[in-house]
Amino acid sequence: MAIICRKYNFLFIMTPRTACTAIGELLCESYGGEFLPADDILDSRGRIAIQKKHSTLRELLEKKILSPEESKSLLKVASVRNPFDTLVSLYVKQRYKYQPLLSDPTSWVNRSPAYARNMRYAQTHSFDRWVQKKCAKQLLKLALGCPRSMYSEYTHGVDVVLRYESIASDLSKAFAKAGMANGAIPLINRTEERIDRDYRSSYSRWAALMVSVAFADDLKKYQYTF
Repeated sequence: MAIICRKYNFLFIMTPRTACTAIGELLCESYGGEFLPADDILDSRGRIAIQKKHSTLRELLEKKILSPEESKSLLKVASVRNPFDTLVSLYVKQRYKYQPLLSDPTSWVNRSPAYARNMRYAQTHSFDRWVQKKCAKQLLKLALGCPRSMYSEYTHGVDVVLRYESIASDLSKAFAKAGMANGAIPLINRTEERIDRDYRSSYSRWAALMVSVAFADDLKKYQYTF
């Protein structure tokens, strides 16, 4: 989803695993934020075509959920995170946190077949194997001329990019630019199943090398390192 605060002409694009749920709650509770779209948009097979939670600016414009004129009037904000760190977070969510959803046929997981397959793979494979598979898929896309970085879909067309590592101060600056009073980000939707917060401990030398190659564009553009 994106969240729009019409009073402040503020649009927040929710990038996965960057504290977006917490920021979204803050926007809705304190700044009149509304989900955009209000619900998942499904295709003819009942599968998610555009996510309520993680839609992109491009999707909102293409599906006419947001007009080009309105988009121009908004301060558009999205966030990024160190790819090495976000992959650890994603693996823990897929292997542990979201597993109960697989048994619920109505869950968002089962309306995203590719995501459900990735969860089943995570359930039976180590982080090292999982990350190598993910990087191999990314490298294949690059080889086929279909470049797609981890964050390009979410940051395309936005005005301000927040960094997860300095999310509170970055968000405060974005609020100031929009004329919004500063607010504290609530602590919700944390990956409590993740015991070790140092992502480096999860990587073998080979897996770290794979990520550094597969997601080189993100690492360079946002100046992240291992």
